Amino acid sequence: MKTSLNELQLIEDFLLVNTNAEDKVLMQAQQILQPGLKESVYWQQKTYLFVETYGREQLRKEIRQVHQKLFTTPEHFSFSERIKRFFSK
Repeated sequence: MKTSLNELQLIEDFLLVNTNAEDKVLMQAQQILQPGLKESVYWQQKTYLFVETYGREQLRKEIRQVHQKLFTTPEHFSFSERIKRFFSK
């Protein structure tokens, strides 16, 4: 199924933009009348969820790398000791 740019914009506005109640009801009615639109909305929601999850995992990975570097390398020993003292009080 090929999604048109107009349909994609409609879906993104529905999912991402703070739409008013009337627009939400209109979109829900369009989904009832067009089953393909309902499926497209579903898959777009799934896509956003996967992208968000991936982004969070990447951020966690970067934080772990920084933590590893700051608390295990000799050149950052004084910094890590100051941080440890700060939290041990």
